[in-house]
Amino acid sequence: MLVAQAGPASGQEFTLEGDELAIGRASENPVSIPDTSVSRKHALVRKTETGWAVSDLGSGNGTLLNGEAVSDETELVDGDVITLGDTELRFQGGDAGGAEGGEGEAEATRRPAPPRGGRPASAIERSSGRGRPVRTSRAAEDPAAERAKKRKTTLRIVAVVVLLAAGGVGFKAIQQKKARADAENAELARKHREEMADMFKDAKSLVKANKWVEAKARLTQITETDPDFETKQVGNYLAIADKEIPNQNAFDEAAAATKAGELGKAAAALKKVKTTPQSETPLHAAKEALDARVQEKLVEVRAMTQKDLAVQEKAKAIAEDILAAHEDDREAAEIKKAAEAMIYAIKNPTYVPPPPETPWVEVQSRFKTGDATGALSLAQACANKQPKCRDLEAQIKEWDAKSKKVEDLNENDLIGLYELDKKIAGGTSSEQSKTIRTQLVARLFMKASQLKTTGNWSRATEYARKVLSADPNHAGAQALVNEARTQAKDVYLRAYQLKDSQPDDAIRLFKEVVSMTPADDDYNQKAKTRLAELQKQ
Repeated sequence: MLVAQAGPASGQEFTLEGDELAIGRASENPVSIPDTSVSRKHALVRKTETGWAVSDLGSGNGTLLNGEAVSDETELVDGDVITLGDTELRFQGGDAGGAEGGEGEAEATRRPAPPRGGRPASAIERSSGRGRPVRTSRAAEDPAAERAKKRKTTLRIVAVVVLLAAGGVGFKAIQQKKARADAENAELARKHREEMADMFKDAKSLVKANKWVEAKARLTQITETDPDFETKQVGNYLAIADKEIPNQNAFDEAAAATKAGELGKAAAALKKVKTTPQSETPLHAAKEALDARVQEKLVEVRAMTQKDLAVQEKAKAIAEDILAAHEDDREAAEIKKAAEAMIYAIKNPTYVPPPPETPWVEVQSRFKTGDATGALSLAQACANKQPKCRDLEAQIKEWDAKSKKVEDLNENDLIGLYELDKKIAGGTSSEQSKTIRTQLVARLFMKASQLKTTGNWSRATEYARKVLSADPNHAGAQALVNEARTQAKDVYLRAYQLKDSQPDDAIRLFKEVVSMTPADDDYNQKAKTRLAELQKQ
């Protein structure tokens, strides 16, 4: 039989009857699996002279046997695991049961009857008194002796029958005891298989969660408990765990440093990560977390404008830490330079700093910290000499006019005002953009939610990403993006099924997957590849 141990059909058993059985998503298959990652006609199991064999039927995702792709028909042995998409089927071969031999009990041995006319040994001759001998038996002479003899014979027969019956009862008892022992052993073996399967399932769950240290401990426990259980698969996972544990340690180190605000240390930890298929997603998440922390530190250091030695030394240290993580961050470099100049001026009161070569930098700095009025004054002061100052003057005036009627602006105007704010501030939003950002995030997320309700996942994802651009920590938008990725998987699978029979519909669906997912997403890249293939046809 085939026993489903993973996937939508987990727990179901399929008895193998007949010569050939197709496995697939279609309901008419003898082995029907309701799994969208399984093709309609995915694989075939066939009875051979020596047992059973499996082969792939040209499925979209392929068929694996114990983790390796099946290219030709391959013989199955007890315990083999067939993988089709998200479904795993364990083959249980068992022993072919033969017919029970014998009739159960032997017939009693029959004695042959004495021949007619024969002379019993007990017969004697006696005279009739007339000179002719007359044949008679001793029983006629001694009836008691004859009865004793018959009784003795009967007792012997009874004894033989009793012995035969006792022997039959003893044999049956031995067979029953053996049957009970076999049943107990079979039950113990079944429980052992279930325990090992549960342990292996836990190990694979830890692998999927990228908890490689815990996964290796569970896999090692499996090999110590039963060295013969899924030897190849367990060995493969252990080999991957040995490579991924250093990466996991680096991720843990980076996460702790990021949380503590030690940006340079976090960046150094992430540089230790070796790129593998398993490390791509957590590496991307770790970099995003570090970038968000950098932005928090920039907000903190922008407000440190006091002419105080301790404050400026701290500002310089924060700027240097940001540069250790993002060495090309121009704003952090400018903050560090300004802090160093102020530290020098504080320590050397008679020092007069030279006029700045880029006066607009101070304009942007003032605007970032929320001093729009001071920024406008500085821009007007240098507008006659610097074109950049003139541009900033016009932008600040436009921003000031629109920000006073923010409640009346539509979505596009709010987006434009938010982008104008970042443009004036040098690429990042200012302290005074909070009201704009709050209005913008609320409206964009409401739009995203409405589009999700109507099933327009592509547009819903587009608006959710705009929300995250304005507020990277928005939980609702992040949840919608994650849900959209799940939907993108389903759309991709539908497109994949239509790529040969209905290529135009497949192209439309693959484009929808691209619009629903970020560029670094697996399904985004797969969909682009399929689009390129279909558009060449």
